[in-house]
Amino acid sequence: MVNLHKWLEFAQKNGAQEVELFYEHTSNNNIKVYQQNVESLTSATAKGLGVRTFVNNGMGFAYTSNLEPDAIEMIIKESIENAKICPHDEYNGLPEKQAYNPIPNIYNEQYSQIEPSKKIELLLQMEDQASKYQHEISKVVQTSFADQVTEITLLNSNGFQGNFKSNYCYSGLYVAAERNGEMQTGGGVTYGRHINELMINRAIEDACDTAIVLLGGKKVKSQKAPIVFDKKVGMMFLYVLSNSLYAESVQKGRSLFKDKLNKMVASPDVSIVDDGLYAEGLATSPFDGEGVPSNSTQLVEKGILKAYMYDTYTAKKDGVKSTGNASRSYRSTPSLSTTNFYMKNGKFSKDDIIKSVKNGFYVMEVSGLVTGGANPINGDFSVGATGRWIVDGEFTTAVREVTIAGNLMTMMENIELVGNDMEIIPMMGSYGSPTFKVNELTISGT
Repeated sequence: MVNLHKWLEFAQKNGAQEVELFYEHTSNNNIKVYQQNVESLTSATAKGLGVRTFVNNGMGFAYTSNLEPDAIEMIIKESIENAKICPHDEYNGLPEKQAYNPIPNIYNEQYSQIEPSKKIELLLQMEDQASKYQHEISKVVQTSFADQVTEITLLNSNGFQGNFKSNYCYSGLYVAAERNGEMQTGGGVTYGRHINELMINRAIEDACDTAIVLLGGKKVKSQKAPIVFDKKVGMMFLYVLSNSLYAESVQKGRSLFKDKLNKMVASPDVSIVDDGLYAEGLATSPFDGEGVPSNSTQLVEKGILKAYMYDTYTAKKDGVKSTGNASRSYRSTPSLSTTNFYMKNGKFSKDDIIKSVKNGFYVMEVSGLVTGGANPINGDFSVGATGRWIVDGEFTTAVREVTIAGNLMTMMENIELVGNDMEIIPMMGSYGSPTFKVNELTISGT
């Protein structure tokens, strides 16, 4: 382990007015199996040191994966020189020192004892079970496992010193189902901090059931109708919305929520939280990438916009406190990011929500939403959608090759029912959503 105190003093003696040292050590494994054979198995370990220095409100940064004294000395000097020539900005600087509380159970001490053979055995079991699920399952396209162990140590010249270790693992699969020459696919994933926590049977059911129920899909007539979003799709909409809740987006005029603070922006049934302390979240940590204690930030409460997400820089601009939303690796400076971002549970079961629909669309998959299908400034969106049609509260035919369109703000305002099945899904970070119903969106079909 690098003696960070020694190098902090070195930076100060060489002209840095403020200093931050960020040490990171990560190890990860990735395994894929196909047709009961290991297709790939990779392991990687990375460690390094990132140095931020400030001189007259100019910020400099440099990093290295070489932790020999000569290399560390060089990056500190480079960081200081960068700080001297970078533009001075009155909002640059380190956060004030704040005490943080350690968070139990974000690192499973027993995880390191699990041999790779156990992880492979798990995948082979998943693939075998999925292939035998129902006769329509024609192929298990991919079964994969990934894990990561991370240790962070942060020290700065304002007196902050912190360390934590965390880990996670997850396993997922994609399957194909066939009927009468038609093929559909489905995916499932499960995560935890130990392989004993992985719910592989449910992941298999999610993947296989999705692929099977989408067989025989067809277009529906173009119309306006109620929409029920599966929680995986809801999570993707929240991912898009989260960018507009960054203070930086608001300050630059690139947010749907500019000038909306303390105003109604959603249905009273909608509450959205960014929770860096969430026990079951994969982005849970005692402090953020700047040493600010992690928080649970109520962003939208019963439809009212209550807060934005801040790091130290954007907080200084608005004269408020950071919400603990700075994220980084040793290779980068801090930037705004969500932690565990989710819509809170409502009071309705998924079945209750489906039964409430007389004639509408249950959306199970969307395409293009996170790759340009939604305008982050005006909120308009148009995306491909696949799912099942609902008549009198019952599923009827599968639906495909249709487009749903609307406006994110209007959609949030028109959420009628919120489910009680919220789950964090590790697909694009740590986002979660319950099933929810929107009273009307435009469907383009035939």
